[in-house]
Amino acid sequence: MKTQKIKKLQSYMSTNQLIINLPKNWLPKSWVEVSRQGNENQITIKLGHINPENGANPLLTSGNPTAEVNGETVSVHGIAPRGTMTKFFDSMTKMAQEGWLKGYSPQKITELRGQFNQMQDEKYDATYYISVCQYPDETQAQQNLENQLALQTTGFSGMKLPDRTGKMVNYFDHEAIKQYLSPKQQTLMKEMAAKTGSDTQKKLAQEKFKYYLGSMYGYPAVLLETENPEYKKLLETKKRKLVPRDKNKFQGGGFDPLAGKGVLPKAPPATPPEKIITSSLVLRIGKYLINGNLLGAIGSLPKGSTYHESLTKTNTYIEKEKVEGQMYTTKHLIPVASTYATEGYIHREQAEKIIKTIIDSL
Repeated sequence: MKTQKIKKLQSYMSTNQLIINLPKNWLPKSWVEVSRQGNENQITIKLGHINPENGANPLLTSGNPTAEVNGETVSVHGIAPRGTMTKFFDSMTKMAQEGWLKGYSPQKITELRGQFNQMQDEKYDATYYISVCQYPDETQAQQNLENQLALQTTGFSGMKLPDRTGKMVNYFDHEAIKQYLSPKQQTLMKEMAAKTGSDTQKKLAQEKFKYYLGSMYGYPAVLLETENPEYKKLLETKKRKLVPRDKNKFQGGGFDPLAGKGVLPKAPPATPPEKIITSSLVLRIGKYLINGNLLGAIGSLPKGSTYHESLTKTNTYIEKEKVEGQMYTTKHLIPVASTYATEGYIHREQAEKIIKTIIDSL
């Protein structure tokens, strides 16, 4: 009887979650909903993005300059992959089997692999979280939005909470806080909070972080502005007057023997990086607040149009050379030009689509 009650309680707890009306297939291709957790007022969704390199042509990512294809030796002009955790663990296991990793047996690598997969399945190249929290009304949702800003800039001294009558009062003047503090402790805590808030603002100014209330997609939001490290890198490069990178070279670097012959894929002229990256920490949709690291990552994610060689598609180029009266023929396997969006890498437009779908569901 007791077991049945526990099962009923567990069933209630697992289903008693905030319901948001997301479409059945609401995620873009290559995204997976890993889990949903929460209660009647809040839900947190964990998302995984499948690493596109899991499906890459092994000839292009092997690093070998030649390969045998259909009984014929071809010259391979590969790409520099970021790598997958599957390949990483496979190579670690092989090295352990051959005795190259002192103190690590294949069994130990298998244990480490299992521990890693408990945190993040190796088929993903990233995992993200999105939380949706529901408040009684828009006023309280807005106040909690402002509290999120206060926590980043002034600490508890800038926060406000509703009292029993619904009136918003300062954090240290709230009855629930005051009952645990003597008048002397209240004064001390207020002074400490004010000092901490002042120090935080100085540090943010030094590090060029700017938090403020603004809007995102037409909704109130807590925004963060930071200087783009890629923009800083560009300025430093200009100061050093470095020779521009040869577009005929592949992402992995090194000189390609076909460079200058007009047959290698070429990246389009690079768009100058944005000077400032603007990210949203919290977004208010009516009486709901949305936050999570996917929301915060949007401003720094690359656009879908970002250049990348294809992971699967290739062109064939036949090169003929005459050396000392003898004609030689070489078949070259060359990846075609592509983009992040086409190849299935995480990009900004995908993340924005996910957030906007959640907004529409509210």
